[in-house]
Amino acid sequence: MNNQSAARAARKRAGRQIRIVLVDDSAPARAMLTRLLAPYLQVCIAGQAASGTEGLALADRLQPDLVITDLQMPGVNGLQLVERLRRQHPAMRSLVTSVYESTTCRAACLRHGADAFIGKQRLPEEFPPLLARLFPEAAEPAASPCLESI
Repeated sequence: MNNQSAARAARKRAGRQIRIVLVDDSAPARAMLTRLLAPYLQVCIAGQAASGTEGLALADRLQPDLVITDLQMPGVNGLQLVERLRRQHPAMRSLVTSVYESTTCRAACLRHGADAFIGKQRLPEEFPPLLARLFPEAAEPAASPCLESI
């Protein structure tokens, strides 16, 4: 386990919040994701990016626990982003979302290293069980708020 992974694991054991970076070229989609995540006390949005390239740089800098990315973006798309994240930050989790739902999309995302794929329409019902599966310690109360400046 590298130092960044060890630090992330220590934060989790301490009951701190799960830090998330949102990556989507659509500002309304990022706003929707922010609203969706707002009720979850155990998570905080550490940063937002409007492109895969920006998302990768933000993930490198912020070292979030989870990156939620759109599948289709100009330049570096969601598949390329999760593939690079998996190579550069193997302990970092990733969720790919898209308005296009198909078994082909889901399989491609998992094949490229995503931890999960959820269609945007199904996020409200599928995100809570995914969060519990990826971060079982998230059921514990958060010890401190996320204070990162975006």
